[in-house]
Amino acid sequence: LHDRVVNMIASMWNAPVPPKGGNYSGAGTVGSTEGCLLGGLALKFRWREWYKKKHGLSDQQVLGVRPNLVISSIFQAAWEKFFRFFDVEAKVIKPNLVYDKMAVNAHDLVSLCDEKTIAVVGIMGNHYNGMYDPIWEIDKEVELLNAKMGWQIGIHVDGASGGFIAPFQEMSGKGTPGPFDFRLKNVLTMSGSGHKFGESICGTGWVVFRHREGLASHVATTVTYLGGSSDSLTLNFSRPASGPYVQFYKLLRLGKEGYISKVENQMSVASYLRHFLAGLRHPSGKKRFQMLDGGDTCCLPVVAARLNPELCLHYDDIDFQHALSESHWYVSGYSLGFENPSNGKFENLCSDENAATTMFRIVVKSNLTRNLAENLAGNIEKILAVLDDMDSGYESIHSKLKGLALEDEIPLKELREYSDSLGHLPVAPTQSLKKSQFIQQSFRKKKQQKSSILAQNIC
Repeated sequence: LHDRVVNMIASMWNAPVPPKGGNYSGAGTVGSTEGCLLGGLALKFRWREWYKKKHGLSDQQVLGVRPNLVISSIFQAAWEKFFRFFDVEAKVIKPNLVYDKMAVNAHDLVSLCDEKTIAVVGIMGNHYNGMYDPIWEIDKEVELLNAKMGWQIGIHVDGASGGFIAPFQEMSGKGTPGPFDFRLKNVLTMSGSGHKFGESICGTGWVVFRHREGLASHVATTVTYLGGSSDSLTLNFSRPASGPYVQFYKLLRLGKEGYISKVENQMSVASYLRHFLAGLRHPSGKKRFQMLDGGDTCCLPVVAARLNPELCLHYDDIDFQHALSESHWYVSGYSLGFENPSNGKFENLCSDENAATTMFRIVVKSNLTRNLAENLAGNIEKILAVLDDMDSGYESIHSKLKGLALEDEIPLKELREYSDSLGHLPVAPTQSLKKSQFIQQSFRKKKQQKSSILAQNIC
């Protein structure tokens, strides 16, 4: 059953048919993280064989050469694990937020490569705003570079989110401008999450290799003590069977038409929310939000935006997130900074924004119906009115929180002047107060004054 699911997914990603017949090379993994790790390891060992032969090194000598992997700064946490666990240098490029919407420039990305580069990673749907990297353009740049330099750099497609979205967008005639999978010559490995948009249970992932020899064979181990010969392509041998079973059921139950319909519905709901946010106006007449996602096509069903910087509001997207949670909606807000794995420093995530800049996203899963989206939209309007009406005490305290995204504690002495408007502080006198606690207490106080409805305490 596991192999049948691998074959179905490999076919969906247009992997070459095995020349000797049989199953495609791939495996079910524990989420997309293990899929990234396995793809990266296979590419590392492939590079090591090539580099050893090119420079006439022994098996021992080549172990002393540290390779690198080229990737956008918008990578998921799996790649940070890869760099740290498997001793690979990160070569990171920072995309532009406002104009390119976090999609990497293919030429700039590939320009970081050298002869120690094991691969370039293209992200099919990043987790900040759902934008696709132009894999089709990256492939062209890699092909030109390999031909010029005599290298053999490949591409790993990180389809953690887009692996189960982009194929069905393409089937519906609303796909990307070019191929994004194994139809491209230099795509050697591709991974995806079964639980994000594949509709399987949490902890389901997949990795597919272009071929076995010289690639998947590097991470394959064979055991014979179970009553026959069995290959294992994963980091851990024993694992639950529930993920592949649920994935198999969903693929059969929904089929292509079902997944196409599901994705189209998700994109439609995302479009509704996107246009709702884009149409909201501040009392000044200016737009409430600046949209930061890829639009209605060729991206994940994700809506990303930030409060319009031109408004110079006394609250930010993180405050917006906390306030909205009082209505039982969780909209993920975050600052645009990251720890660069190449130097260990906390830096700006994008080339055109500093690390303190904030934004938020709404991920439209299959259970976010249009009716629920309308409820979310109504709550957003109410929340904005309350935030606008926060008094000067809140604004004074908030100004002291700027730049404290990492150290998210406020000494109690900073809050004494505001304690009267809060009514009470939810901590003992010797403790500090989390920014999230402060915002929630402030919001509850104001909400009670406006509507006399007690907000439920959120844990």
